[in-house]
Amino acid sequence: MNNRAQAPYEDRFLVAQQKHGEARYDEAIVDYRQLLVEQPEDLAVKVALGGALLHKDRDVEAAPLLREVWEAAPDDVAANYYWGQYSNRQGDHTRAYECFLRTVAAEPGHLLATKGLATLCLYRGNLDEAYHWLGSLQFFHPSAKLGAIKPQLEMLLGKRNPKRQFFCAKAKVFSRSSISQDGPPGERDILALNPDRFEGIVNLCGWSRLEPGTLNLALKFDFAEAAKWVAPAFYEAAADVVYPPAYESIPRRRIGYWYYRGYLYNNGAYQPMLLRRAVTPNSEEVAEVFAEHSLRETLALSDGQTVLCYLASSEQAMQDDAWLACRLKAYDLFFDQTQQFGRRLELYQGHEGWQLPGQRPTLHRFEQYALGRWLTPTARVLDIGCNIGCFGIEVASNVGSYVGFDINASLIEVAKTLADYHQADNCEFRTASFEDFRSSDPGQFDLIFSFAVHVWIGKPMRDYVSDLKAMLNPGGIIVIESNDLVRNDSQFFANMSEFIREGFFLLYKGKLKDDGVINRGFCVFQLL
Repeated sequence: MNNRAQAPYEDRFLVAQQKHGEARYDEAIVDYRQLLVEQPEDLAVKVALGGALLHKDRDVEAAPLLREVWEAAPDDVAANYYWGQYSNRQGDHTRAYECFLRTVAAEPGHLLATKGLATLCLYRGNLDEAYHWLGSLQFFHPSAKLGAIKPQLEMLLGKRNPKRQFFCAKAKVFSRSSISQDGPPGERDILALNPDRFEGIVNLCGWSRLEPGTLNLALKFDFAEAAKWVAPAFYEAAADVVYPPAYESIPRRRIGYWYYRGYLYNNGAYQPMLLRRAVTPNSEEVAEVFAEHSLRETLALSDGQTVLCYLASSEQAMQDDAWLACRLKAYDLFFDQTQQFGRRLELYQGHEGWQLPGQRPTLHRFEQYALGRWLTPTARVLDIGCNIGCFGIEVASNVGSYVGFDINASLIEVAKTLADYHQADNCEFRTASFEDFRSSDPGQFDLIFSFAVHVWIGKPMRDYVSDLKAMLNPGGIIVIESNDLVRNDSQFFANMSEFIREGFFLLYKGKLKDDGVINRGFCVFQLL
């Protein structure tokens, strides 16, 4: 690079670079041009000016400057990066790739060049190499935000298993953003130019035909979060997608497309679908849908309607059976009401044996409480705050009868749906508050569950224990569980002395952390 000896010139260059770094590109461009008037052969200023012009999308002005610097100083980091960026914009991806490689060879961990390499590899479909550059990016820049690209690649490439066999959430139906003749081409036109896409989709899904471009979804969930849980069916490199000449820049902007198999559910009916999501979509909430037939007709959908979106990780999760229909109905009911409990669109209760994921796994809790010791074939069981009833349905097969109630009506509807499917005929679920249930004179019980609800009922522990005692048969058992021992129930074990005062005998005491986050305590008491 040119040796600049004048201090004022050097200082002004540093000031211009500072403006450049603060995204004050117009000011920086003016300063760079003034410096070049004084020293027209200064390559450092030329490459800086070229970079600032690229930031302002003034590629025509940037090109001669960047080419000159790159040819004169082919090993310079900035020259390689900016010439690679310009080449990438012009569609010369081979030269861009080579320039970015030179950049990271000279400066390992160069943030923008590494991002450029990862993007180019995704665009071309070189997924293993894309994974390498994404990993490299995180090594050098741990705070770099990669969204869901890395976990999606890991699952697609078989590097790890998906966390979930399926994922459910709500989405809203809407029409294409442009329906004018001058608007972008529709998917039907794109398929005509890309017969491989058509063949790939129908072969994967086992469909006889394809109905594209009829449905867009505005997702009511964070797709990046969902994509960390479920596996994509396949990936389509944007470099392989042909668009009409007027729109040939679209694939470069989209980089590539993830495809997910699943179902769309509405009003008791569901149909298979393939959901497509661009690596860089128009909007974070937008996804597109393919199906064998028009989903608007088969599911009676209209714009603005909310539907349940089910994404599957495996063929098993795509099985069209009664349990799938039950799960879809249960999630549809669950999302009809804002839920107080449960994290990240996840059910609060789950059941490992049913492949129904939830924050709190039923079989694990069943074992932790040692419930097998306290259940009898004739027992009448009460569950206070039963949520979606997984625990009650599991218990019901070991007792005479079970009654569960919850103040949340949508959860009770889910519980009834699950009970019907599992033919738990001795289960009864009611929508009620604690006081409403007590005043209904439900009789007495042999076993009462009070799982993390006493804090929400809002009574002093002494009064709550007295209420429970009145609802219990002599010799009956209570299993009571705390809320968060750290955050809102730190006196739980101290408060358990109220059971002793009321004549209960302690059978078992323990702790659990079944969701991996919240520390809970529990006690099992028997009324003497």
